[in-house]
Amino acid sequence: MSRNKKKKGVSLAAKKARMGWVFVSPFVIGFFLFFMILIARSVGFSFMEVTMEQGGGYSTKWVGKDNFYYMLRVHQYYTEQMWSSVKDMFLNLAIVPIFSLFVAMLLNRKIKGRTIFRAIFFIPVILATGIIAKADALNNIRGAFSNLDMGEITTTAEEMSDAFNVESLMYYLKNVFRFSPEIMNIVERAIQNIYGVINDSGVQILIFLSGLQSIPSSLYEAAAIEGCSKWESFWKITVPMVSPMILVNFVYTIADSFTKYNNNVMKIIQEEILANSYGYASAGAWIYFGIIAAVVAVVMLVARRFVFYQNRD
Repeated sequence: MSRNKKKKGVSLAAKKARMGWVFVSPFVIGFFLFFMILIARSVGFSFMEVTMEQGGGYSTKWVGKDNFYYMLRVHQYYTEQMWSSVKDMFLNLAIVPIFSLFVAMLLNRKIKGRTIFRAIFFIPVILATGIIAKADALNNIRGAFSNLDMGEITTTAEEMSDAFNVESLMYYLKNVFRFSPEIMNIVERAIQNIYGVINDSGVQILIFLSGLQSIPSSLYEAAAIEGCSKWESFWKITVPMVSPMILVNFVYTIADSFTKYNNNVMKIIQEEILANSYGYASAGAWIYFGIIAAVVAVVMLVARRFVFYQNRD
């Protein structure tokens, strides 16, 4: 009897595994039919000097590691901007997931008009991913040219008020709360870049919100009966139950920070492509990909030790 149950369980697991492959098969097929060819060509270009022909097409010449040497040692800005991107990524990793979890917990509370509050919060986040971000960049460019033509630098009352508030907060953090310089730097960067933090947190908030909604309310009820406070319930129930989402959001935040539209390394690679320097662009892209893969691997190895999977066998 036990053997039949075991065979039935293995068969069910095998069916679930096959169904998983069925769901991901469109992506797998598309990846090997379309993207794999482009990836292989990019790897080849990184070791070649690519010359565009006047009548169309291109010719290649093997140069080995010269493209990688140029991007790492000769290019004026690539290495500096690459390490700056890594620094910004770790800053985002310290701010965005925490902010996303905080907002998700607020949006998950049972209050009147909760749907309206969610809509008010998410509509700007969705719009800011494209149209508003480009419009804001265009306005900054126009404002820069306008100030140059007038020969003066303008500062609005709102900007002065914001600067005053940030300085006041930094004063209290340093002299009243005795925060370390590292924590003060993170808080200051987050305040000054609050628009960017909100813009970068939309997907993470949705992921956390789905995880919070999947936590059984009976766990909190049992904890309350046992005398646990809200703070203890947060650390003993909420954090372990959403820890898989924390890991996912860490990985997503890393990828998003390295590849967003205003990333300077991506701009350098794009400039090399526009200059028809496909060998340099490919080498720079693969170096950057190696940095991203290494950071993701380290974060996953460290974070997965603290991840709790409820249904793990």
